[in-house]
Amino acid sequence: MFDLDQINVELLQKLIHERNIKMLRTLFDELNTVDLAEMVADLENEEILFLFKTLKRDISAEIFTYLPREVKQNVIKSFTSGEITTMLDNLYSDDIVDFLEEMPANVVRHVLLAARKEQRDEINLLLSYPQDSAGSIMSLDFVELESTDTIERALLKIKAQGKKAETISVCYIIDKQRQLVGTISLRDILFAQDDELVSDLMDLDMVFVETHDDQEEVAKVFARYDMSVIPVVNDELRLIGIVTVDDIIDVVQEEVTEDIHKMAAIVPVESSYLESSALTISKSRVTWLLILMVSATFTENIITNFEDRLAIIPALAYFIPMLMDTAGNAGSQSSAMVIRGISIDELSVKDYFKVLLKELEVAVLSGLVLFVANMIRVYFFMDNVDFKLGVVVSATLFFVIVISKLIGGLLPLIAKSLKQDPAAMAAPLITTIVDALALLIYFALAITFLQII
Repeated sequence: MFDLDQINVELLQKLIHERNIKMLRTLFDELNTVDLAEMVADLENEEILFLFKTLKRDISAEIFTYLPREVKQNVIKSFTSGEITTMLDNLYSDDIVDFLEEMPANVVRHVLLAARKEQRDEINLLLSYPQDSAGSIMSLDFVELESTDTIERALLKIKAQGKKAETISVCYIIDKQRQLVGTISLRDILFAQDDELVSDLMDLDMVFVETHDDQEEVAKVFARYDMSVIPVVNDELRLIGIVTVDDIIDVVQEEVTEDIHKMAAIVPVESSYLESSALTISKSRVTWLLILMVSATFTENIITNFEDRLAIIPALAYFIPMLMDTAGNAGSQSSAMVIRGISIDELSVKDYFKVLLKELEVAVLSGLVLFVANMIRVYFFMDNVDFKLGVVVSATLFFVIVISKLIGGLLPLIAKSLKQDPAAMAAPLITTIVDALALLIYFALAITFLQII
């Protein structure tokens, strides 16, 4: 029995160079292919090719799906047409499409030319659906039964179709027009009598999605109904494919990554961080940096207009960074919570006033805590700061937190009502807006209470 801790790239290379086929097959049979794929990715191309020609076809195919894009491309370019066909025979249809969507046009043509006609038709069908739709992530490998089948016949069909199917835990029942009429679990089939009809046992309360539904909406259906697989139908309710939970995990990861990028004012990129070039990453960031730099002109103008007041009481300038940072942080806290609520359908535009009241309560409580904390800090630890100035700074903190949290909570909902992406529109703008407001409030209170003219 092998232990993963004992396996490394050097051991794999040693076994490959020794042509120890028996040991390699035993190793890949016993250990998780996901873990092994990470090591395979570090091998030389010739070593990877030797592995694929040595291992069992289903294991080679599974490892292939977990390899980085560049490694997949090199492997496919090195394969003969026959080897590509064999690889495709052992891959699920959705995995083939995921792989092809990452490849340049010349590699896609090479693969399609090597594919069998049936495979090519399936691939072209899946590639024809809009990107990020249910059709683009579904699999065509599933078990389908007819409503007139007996349990005995159903078991025969499961045996015939099940090896290639992504899952056999749920079987889908269609009529003569291929319309989805019900589902039945493998458990129900196993405990039924051979002469019973699947139509008598099938579940008519079906949950399904349509081919053109957005993949993010599909993910919400999975979460809402706690499903591991869901059927995909067309406009006429004809069964086309299935979406499995492993595909949805990828979707959720993509959507979360995209939202994080947008909230950080970064244009989302498809490739991973290490695979992306410095130029690509720079282009994804510089646009919003330029916009935010220009928008910071408002803040600069405010400080410039109050330059004379700062000269009278220079200590005013000491607290500006703290006030602006606190304002930005307070707004970001609220926006992050609301954007998250919107993304999981916990919040919608109709909850505007509920969010307003909730954020107002939170803002007042938070503002009071920081008001008291800052007064203690100024009184006991900052002897060189005038008490009146401490009150002004603390009062500014209170008002800034209240306003920042309200803006941070409501701006994503406003973006949603305008049919804009809350993460893309709200998050980058909040800091700029609340920074300017923080300065205006600060200087207004200073002029009023410190009698700066």
